Amino acid sequence: MKKRITASLLLISILYSMIFIPTIQPDGVFAYGETTIKTEQSTADTTIHTPGCQTWLPEWQSESPASTGNIILTPGSDESCMNFSWYSESIGRPAVQISADPAFAKNKIFDGTAAVISRSNGTTTYRAANHVSIKNYLQPGKTYYYRYTCMLNSTAIVWSGIYTFCTPDNSSVTAILTGDPQIGASGNIASDAYNWSQTLRQALQTAPGASFLLSAGDQINYKTDDDPDCIRESEYAGFLYPSQLRRLPVAAAIGNHETKGCDYQYHFNTPNSENNYGSTPSGCDYYFSRGSILFIVLNSNSRKMSAHRKLMKKATASHPDAGWRIVLMHHDIYGSGAMHSNRTSANLRTIFAPLMDEYSIDLVFSGHDHSYARSDPMLDGTAIDYPGNTLTDPLGTTYIALGTSSGSKMYGLTNPKQYYVAERSNNPLPTFSVLTVAGNTLSLKTFDQDGKPYADDFTIRKTKKKSNPLATVKKAKNLKKQSYTKSSYNKLKSALKNFEDLFHITKTDKGAEKIENYFRTAKDPLSYYGYAKGTTDPLPAKFSTLLDKTRLHPVSITPSAFTKAYKEVTKTRKKLVKTTLRIKKGKKTLKNGTKLTIKKGKKLRLKITAAPARYKVSCTSRSKKYVSISKKGVIRAKKKGTGSVAIRFQNRTITLKIRVR
Repeated sequence: MKKRITASLLLISILYSMIFIPTIQPDGVFAYGETTIKTEQSTADTTIHTPGCQTWLPEWQSESPASTGNIILTPGSDESCMNFSWYSESIGRPAVQISADPAFAKNKIFDGTAAVISRSNGTTTYRAANHVSIKNYLQPGKTYYYRYTCMLNSTAIVWSGIYTFCTPDNSSVTAILTGDPQIGASGNIASDAYNWSQTLRQALQTAPGASFLLSAGDQINYKTDDDPDCIRESEYAGFLYPSQLRRLPVAAAIGNHETKGCDYQYHFNTPNSENNYGSTPSGCDYYFSRGSILFIVLNSNSRKMSAHRKLMKKATASHPDAGWRIVLMHHDIYGSGAMHSNRTSANLRTIFAPLMDEYSIDLVFSGHDHSYARSDPMLDGTAIDYPGNTLTDPLGTTYIALGTSSGSKMYGLTNPKQYYVAERSNNPLPTFSVLTVAGNTLSLKTFDQDGKPYADDFTIRKTKKKSNPLATVKKAKNLKKQSYTKSSYNKLKSALKNFEDLFHITKTDKGAEKIENYFRTAKDPLSYYGYAKGTTDPLPAKFSTLLDKTRLHPVSITPSAFTKAYKEVTKTRKKLVKTTLRIKKGKKTLKNGTKLTIKKGKKLRLKITAAPARYKVSCTSRSKKYVSISKKGVIRAKKKGTGSVAIRFQNRTITLKIRVR
C-alpha cells in the first residue's frame, strides 16, 4: 500500500533521527549507529598523538617525497588484463615485466606510453606519467610477480623492486570498498595518510581474498589545479603511500575535489575509456568486468546525461550476459548526510537516477557525504520498502553511500531521515566495506578501522535476470487504443490508472534536459559542485519532476503492492484483443480520409471486413443531406455537394470523404 509522508510520520522521523541508536557488539563497544555531528569533525587531531602514528611518522617523513611516484594498479578490461601507472622524474619508454615465476625465468615485457608532465609535491618534480596495460595474458587463480621501468629504451635497464598481485579463480569475486579517503581534508596530510594505510591494512586482514578495491572518489582534498604550494601531489603521496596498493588494483571514481585538476588521469590508467564519455579535465567514465559482474565507473562531475548513457550502453552491450551490474560514482544521489544529500546530491538525481532505471543497475556505490547510508531499492524515485536485509530479486536499484575510509572529515546526518533510507550510520570512525559475489548471491559487509561491524550485513539473491518493469508499463501506456476492443483496452486502462495512482511515474523531465543542454555554459543551472547556481540551496520546486517527487511528494510502497499492481498491468496487456477493419472499393483498400467521387443518384457498395466477427460494425453518415450509408456499407449519393461517412468498429473509425457530382 502506498505510504505518504504525513505530519505524524514526519514527527516520528524527526524524533527517531535525534536518537543515537548504536548496535552493541559482544565486547560492549558501540560499533555503529547515528550520532550528532554539528558541522564536521576529524580523527586527525587524536590520531597524530597515538603511539602507532608516532612510531610510523619517521617512516612517512623519509618515504613521502617519493610516494607521489608510486606505481598503482587498476583493473583491466577483464580478468586477463591489468593496468599500471606511475610517475617518474625522467621521460623514456615505460614497461612492466611480469612472470608467474619469482625468479622471472619465464616472463613477458609489456611496454606503454609516457605523457610529458610537470608535477611537483614540493620536494620532487615529476616529468612523466607512465601508463602500461597488460592485455589477454593473465590466468585465473595465479600469483604474478612484476617490476617496472621507465627506461626500456636504455642500454642498461634499471628495474624497480619486485611486487606481486593475485588473480581471482573466478568462482567468486571479493572487492574492498572505500569512500572519500580525501587525504589532506583534516589539515594534516600525515595523519590522514596514516589512517588510510591502517584502514587498508585492516581491510586486507578482514578480506584477504580481495582482488581489487573500489574507491568512491575524493582520493585527495585540494580542489584546483592552480597549486603553487604543491599540495595536490603531496596529498597523492599520502593516498599512494600504503604498500597494499602495490598488489591491490584500485578502480577509483573521480570526486568533486579532483575534477578541476588533471592529475587523476595521470595517476590512474583506466580501461575502456578511449571514447572519453562523461569527461571533465580530470578524466572520464570507464568500465570493466570481473567474474559475472559488470562494473561501470561514472564521472558524476559531468552532467552530460547523453554521454553517460553512451558509456552505459556500450558497457552493457559488451557484457550482455553479466549477472550483476554495479555502478561506482562519487555523488550519493540517495545518501543521508547532512552536508550534501538534500542539496548537491539531490540535484544530481535528475541526471543519474533515470540511467540506473534504464540499464537495470543492481547497486550504486558512492561517497561524498562521509557517512554510511543504504537506501531501499529505488525505482523512478519511489522507494520499494523491503523488510529485512536479505532481498530476493529486488525491484529497482539499491544505493550505498560509503563512509570515509581515512576519517579525515566526517559529517552529521539529515534530520529528519529521508523516506528512502533503509539504514544509516555516522559513528565518527574510518570505515570500509567488503563486497562478495558468488553465483547468484551478493553480500556486503561494512566495518570500522578495527574490523568491527559498522552496518548491518546486506544480501541480494537472484533467481532471474533483472529487468526494468517501468519499461513494460510505459510500453503499455503507449499502445494505440484503436488497435484493440473497447472492453479489453478499458481493462488495461484501469490497471494503468491503478498503477499510476500507486507509483506516480515521473513525466518528461524538462529540468534534466536543461542541466544536460546547458552544462558548462553561462546558463548552467548548477555550479560545478552541484548546488543551484549562485546559492547552496537545492534546485527550486517545479524545476525537475523527479526532484519534486523525491523531495516534495515522496512515495514509498511495499513490494507486494507494486507486484500486484504491476501484474494487473501485464495481465490485462496480455489479454488485449486486437481488432482489424478493412474497407475495399473493388480491389483497392481505402484508408482513413480517402476521398471518393460518386454521381448523384448512384450507389457504391463497399466491402467491409472486421475481426473479431462477434462485434458489430457501425456505418453512419455525417452529411445525410448529401450522402447516406446502409448498415451493409452501401453508399448512396443524394445531392450534389460534399459529405462524409464513418465506419466504426470497436475503437477503430475510418472516415471517407464523399464528393457528389
